Amino acid sequence: MSSGPLKRGLPFLAALFLFACKPPEESVQKAIIGAVLIDGTGGPPLSNSVVIVAGSRIRAIGSRANMPIPAGVEKINGAGKFLVPGLIDLHVHLGTRAGPAFKAADYTRERIEENLNTYLYFGVTSVRSMGTDRPAAFDVRNAERTGHLLTARLFTAGRGFTAPGGHPSQEVGDVVIQTNSPEEARREVDTLAREKVDAIKIWVDDLGGKAPKIKPAVIDAVLDQARKYRIPVTAHIYSLADTQHLVQAGAAGFLHMIQDTEDIDPAFIARLRDLRMVFTPTLVRQELDWLFAEHPELLDDPDVARSVDADIVAAARQSAHSAHPSPAARQDFERAKRNTRTLAAGGVLIGLGSDGGSALDFPGLMTHREVELLVEAGLSPMEAIVAGTRSGGFALQKGDELGTLEPGRRADLMLLSANPLEDVRNLRKIDQLMLDGEWVDRPALKLK
Repeated sequence: MSSGPLKRGLPFLAALFLFACKPPEESVQKAIIGAVLIDGTGGPPLSNSVVIVAGSRIRAIGSRANMPIPAGVEKINGAGKFLVPGLIDLHVHLGTRAGPAFKAADYTRERIEENLNTYLYFGVTSVRSMGTDRPAAFDVRNAERTGHLLTARLFTAGRGFTAPGGHPSQEVGDVVIQTNSPEEARREVDTLAREKVDAIKIWVDDLGGKAPKIKPAVIDAVLDQARKYRIPVTAHIYSLADTQHLVQAGAAGFLHMIQDTEDIDPAFIARLRDLRMVFTPTLVRQELDWLFAEHPELLDDPDVARSVDADIVAAARQSAHSAHPSPAARQDFERAKRNTRTLAAGGVLIGLGSDGGSALDFPGLMTHREVELLVEAGLSPMEAIVAGTRSGGFALQKGDELGTLEPGRRADLMLLSANPLEDVRNLRKIDQLMLDGEWVDRPALKLK
């Protein structure tokens, strides 16, 4: 945030006019006063800030020194606290218990709502569910968008594409679209377009030669057909060669990170930067192979008991006793971290994604672990926050609404009791949480 105090106060006059023109319900105003504002843009924090919210939107932002507080507003004392945007998780799988194995029977509307409540509890105000959704998700999305359900904002890719028998069909079966036919792929894209998906997902990974991989002709057909509907396509990748093909074919972004090499041409990195491709490294999914074995104390976190079924926690403890990750898995993980650092240093947009809902990948909790891993990979705490906020809004094609705390944006925000720029783990120290301009009663959320 590079604007000076005077410039910050200018939106206030326009906001007064907006308030006067709004119907009564939109004129309900809240003023968060005195917090250190970290707005998600990557600019310097603003101390002793004032943020005015009316209805679902941020109406004005300025410095307490030169910004008057309208009469009659609800005043929230933010002194000694830190105000940040709600997080955006670009890579989740809804409708699961996050157990050791996928169970199709878990996929119910109730479970989806519980998952979304769990993300919201942890300050994740928007999620993008990537490739394993069925009709219940669209019902929940409709309820949320029409104001009948107050929970984390849902974006969905519906059912994603892979090869027959390809990853992740070994886990989820025919929940995903498995095809070798470009013509069938085009028809399936037509179906997804009718469902008004927010994105399309392709898995491009043969698991080190253990599974069939989607054919290039099918990839090209999906991307070409999606372009007709202006639906962004995001791909699960592993190799540099596949990433290069997908960029050439017009993909919008990537899940996971290039892991087969660190020899990435600077010219290719510059192209990724110029195309504004969003890479969502999802490092935590790899680390989970050994995370609980090396840090069993994580399962004693009170929020684990609050948000995860007891039998799933027991399964995680049991898996920790038998975890034997291969040297290759650890090498891929370290390579992914180094490539994350390299791409970020080259100006490539990095997003936040946890793969939450897959095996022992606990919703919300692992979103925060992923933020920590981005910092471990070499991003600064500010850069990691931007990855989890502004980059998310951009990837969702909602950058004018979501991801930053600026006038006109939706009022999705967290008031924290400790400074996340000193330690990103402080993003979990949520004093108050707001979604769409409404305070969230976090303890009352049904998480399981």
